[in-house]
Amino acid sequence: MLSLRAQKTSFRLILPKDFICPEIEEKYSEILRNKKSFFETPIDFLNETIQKVQVLGFDNATFVDQQQSSTGYPLIDQTRIKENQFMYPSGEAPYRAPQSPINLIDRTLNITFRHTMGYLSYFMLFENFWYQYSRDRSYADIRYEFCIDILNEIGEIYSRILLQTPIIHSMDMLDLDFTQPIATYESFSVVFKYSNFDFQFIDIKPDEEFSEVYDIHND
Repeated sequence: MLSLRAQKTSFRLILPKDFICPEIEEKYSEILRNKKSFFETPIDFLNETIQKVQVLGFDNATFVDQQQSSTGYPLIDQTRIKENQFMYPSGEAPYRAPQSPINLIDRTLNITFRHTMGYLSYFMLFENFWYQYSRDRSYADIRYEFCIDILNEIGEIYSRILLQTPIIHSMDMLDLDFTQPIATYESFSVVFKYSNFDFQFIDIKPDEEFSEVYDIHND
């Protein structure tokens, strides 16, 4: 609508500090120091490379069944000429799926990261995944949450999505290509699966503090 503001709403996803394993954090902290990076910690560097996020969404919320015509008349009656009448005794009708709404939601998080500093962000995530899956670590060690803040057109947080226990599901291949003569913007995507989510509306205070006023939680 023309009455809405032209500014674009934005988001902020900050991965938690405990997302990076201690061994990986120590290794890449030294690499960042040697490269004289502006970022002192690997998680700050990784958060800065986040470019795009895709979350929530659902599919297969309906099923189609044959609906019988109880009157005996055509389901679609076109009265212009008799030959245009559809005399089929039944037709397709959509119905709500029998599953719970929470089971229809695709619990997938897609994050697009930017390649930078010699593919450092890619290898940081790759090694972190390898360590989490190869070492004897319990699920209690990776029970963190991802927090996606939704910002309005003036930069205030007005809602928040919490994703519980996200685990790396897949990661793009490293694309090394000499056929492109001009340097281009490169990125890669990582897919996470999470167990549950929580959606919160935030009440903005005059002193820029926020508090939760409405909560949608799915158990």
